[in-house]
Amino acid sequence: MMADIIKTQTGTFYSEKEGVEYNECPPPDKLVKVMKKRWAEELRLKGAIRFGNLEEYRNWENPILGDKNDGQGMYVMNGDEYHTDSMSEIYAWCASLPGISHRRILDIAKSNNYDCVVEIKSARKFIERISKSMDSEYRGNFALHLHCGKVQYDRGSKVSKKKLNDRKFHFNVFQKSNRFRKDKEYRLSLTRAPIIPCTRTGPLEPSYGKCICLNIGDCSDIINIKKLPSTNKKCSFTATIALLCLFLFTPLAGLAAEPPAAASLSAWDAWGGDA
Repeated sequence: MMADIIKTQTGTFYSEKEGVEYNECPPPDKLVKVMKKRWAEELRLKGAIRFGNLEEYRNWENPILGDKNDGQGMYVMNGDEYHTDSMSEIYAWCASLPGISHRRILDIAKSNNYDCVVEIKSARKFIERISKSMDSEYRGNFALHLHCGKVQYDRGSKVSKKKLNDRKFHFNVFQKSNRFRKDKEYRLSLTRAPIIPCTRTGPLEPSYGKCICLNIGDCSDIINIKKLPSTNKKCSFTATIALLCLFLFTPLAGLAAEPPAAASLSAWDAWGGDA
């Protein structure tokens, strides 16, 4: 566990240094995101990030990415549905873990005319920069709470009373139905605090609207822009050779201790050409 992290009563992890709440500790090493190249360049060179309101995502008529229940958690216990929503406004920036398949990347790209993949080489540094940017752009009033974690694809699943009572803080923000499982989503969320007076800036506005836009500065040291993966035989052959090399040249002792995601990550690294 990272030195500055404390575990909360609701099972999450809070970094006092960063002012960030994590569902898992440590966060993943890398993240990837399918997007349009012009936005990717803005992200890499200026750190331009758009957090969308979950209400906007619920109304998004996209067969692959749209989720009418986004942010609205639900479990089933003893045949009854238990729903959870948030009183405060929630904004999200969504990426994927490196294990996402090439086929899913292409499906996402096709659904919204995306033309490249962003690779974030250090998720921790990326999140730290977002947190620092919030302090400056929102004048340190801490009206927005940054919370990060993997999406759990268990919406509507049957649970015991203990599981229902032991759910993590804001679990509904990180819960989706099983049909989105292929996304392997990692989500960064901003929760808008209740309207309270602030000694430095006065009362907060009623709403930040459809989105929150941040500029976290030059990220070219931690972000690469890659072409979309190809489905042709050459690409498949390259990925296959990369996997074979992984297994042939890794000592057996080390292989046994390697996490399952290593093979997927190696194939990802072997594939990617700069856009």
